[in-house]
Amino acid sequence: MKYFNYILLITIICLALNSNAQNYTLSIAGINSQQNHLIEKLDYKKQFSFKNQRIQQLNNILLDLYDEGYITANFDSLVEDSSDLLAYLNTGDKYTLAYLKKGNVGEALLSEVGFREKLYSDKPFNYKEIKNLNEKILTYCENNGYPFASIKLDSITIEQNNIRASLNLAKNIKITIDSIIIKGDAKISRAYLYSYIGIRPGDLYDESQIRKIKTKMKELQFLKEIKPFEIAFYETEEADIYLYAEKKNASQFDGVLGVLPNNETTGKLLLSGDVRLKLLNSFGRGELVDFNWRKIEQNTQDLKFNLVYPFLFSTPFGLDFKFALYKKDTTYLNVNKNIGVQYIFRGNNYLKAFLDNRQSSLLSTKGLEYISALPPYADISTTLYGLELKNDKLDYIFNPRKGYQIRLSGAAGSKNIKKNAKINQSVYNNLELTTTQYQLEADAGVFIPLLKRATILLSTQNAYIGNSNLFENELFRIGGLKTLRGFDEESINASLFSILTVEYRYLLEQNSYLNIFWNGAYYEKDTHDKFVCDRPFGFGAGLSFETKAGIFSISYALGKQFDNPIYFRSAKIHFGIVNHF
Repeated sequence: MKYFNYILLITIICLALNSNAQNYTLSIAGINSQQNHLIEKLDYKKQFSFKNQRIQQLNNILLDLYDEGYITANFDSLVEDSSDLLAYLNTGDKYTLAYLKKGNVGEALLSEVGFREKLYSDKPFNYKEIKNLNEKILTYCENNGYPFASIKLDSITIEQNNIRASLNLAKNIKITIDSIIIKGDAKISRAYLYSYIGIRPGDLYDESQIRKIKTKMKELQFLKEIKPFEIAFYETEEADIYLYAEKKNASQFDGVLGVLPNNETTGKLLLSGDVRLKLLNSFGRGELVDFNWRKIEQNTQDLKFNLVYPFLFSTPFGLDFKFALYKKDTTYLNVNKNIGVQYIFRGNNYLKAFLDNRQSSLLSTKGLEYISALPPYADISTTLYGLELKNDKLDYIFNPRKGYQIRLSGAAGSKNIKKNAKINQSVYNNLELTTTQYQLEADAGVFIPLLKRATILLSTQNAYIGNSNLFENELFRIGGLKTLRGFDEESINASLFSILTVEYRYLLEQNSYLNIFWNGAYYEKDTHDKFVCDRPFGFGAGLSFETKAGIFSISYALGKQFDNPIYFRSAKIHFGIVNHF
């Protein structure tokens, strides 16, 4: 009851204050344009909360009248009485634009800005339209070598409220870029820099590209802008661009150590490893060399290598080569080679066309000599052709607070099942050895900032393999730190999966945060001999903080799969360190 009385009292006070609030009234009377001494009563009367809002409203009314052709409209006088303001409006005569000639402006330029004389003939004189036309012409000149161009209306005549005029463009001096100079200790080749910012010595001055320099420099992971760029113009009709940048540590070395229960020996623990060496811009060409070795489980190893070389021969095209080797104990060996050509957009985002070749071979056929049905694994050769699109926009790539990430990939090709001479050949009867295979992948994530030091990450990872005869050694492998936390690394084989992650991060410092997370998935394992589906989920918390040796991270996660209960003794603990250099 006490709280209700407080609320009632506050409500009464607010109502009382509101009833005493000052209202400012604006009224308008019109002066006859033909006989200025006659007053026309206008049905205009409005109230405003603040006094200066009335003057702003009067200015808006004049701008609207100008756009309708009343270019001499004005308020002759203002009469203020207490909180009431009376304005006397003289609209003047309405003017018509009889025509606007192209004047000395070239046809090519006018075509680019969409000018047609008939669009500017026999219509009310609209100041805003003329202003927009002039801005379009000046923008075109600025982007084509004439940053100091000016334009005005010329040969203006007024007869019986009809205005006739022509355009008069002064391009002034033509500017060419002479040099692009970097001040600071940034290590970057000129060929890469010219291609990345889209400006080269000898190019005409282009204001549209100049304005993008600040954003592009900010998006480079291996450079830090010391201060804003500058442009120096010279009497020789040339200009130099000065960039101020220093080196920023972007290469990284990191190692992750996982402590997992040993599924083969009760009561024992199994150590898994993940070591990565990522070299970015080591040779000043913006290139990437990425090496990753992992020991996921006992007798199983994974090796990945990626080389990206952007702006080949100073073009927007880059080379992307991937190599992967995966050995599953003594069961099979996968070797994947992927070569692609990127078309690079801003911030090293790209569209890539690629060729993907996959070879999977059985390492041991012991016990398969006399089988009567196909085993879970097979010797397979697959060649796919596809496209991939990547678009990232994050405020800070190593520990973002806002932004998004998107990667889409689609591929199709042929799969060939090879007959293994050490396996009973009858199992291949009635099996279509050559088939068409499809593969789709879609990953996306968005960071939503909260208050000043927190963010929420919403992300999804999705993939699908389409084929009539799938084997386990060609499926996706999910689970673990980078896909589905709370489960063993790559412990789930899937032909289709969709993973959703919701994560809250509290940012301690630039490279440090606390997090709690939940991730859930739906997956299908649809092979030639079985179909399995499930909705596993995991949850937990983690900490990542920066030390002199690097960024140390640790996470604790629990997972639930099928109808199994959640056991704390099956929790997954991951910890590691990342060092940028």
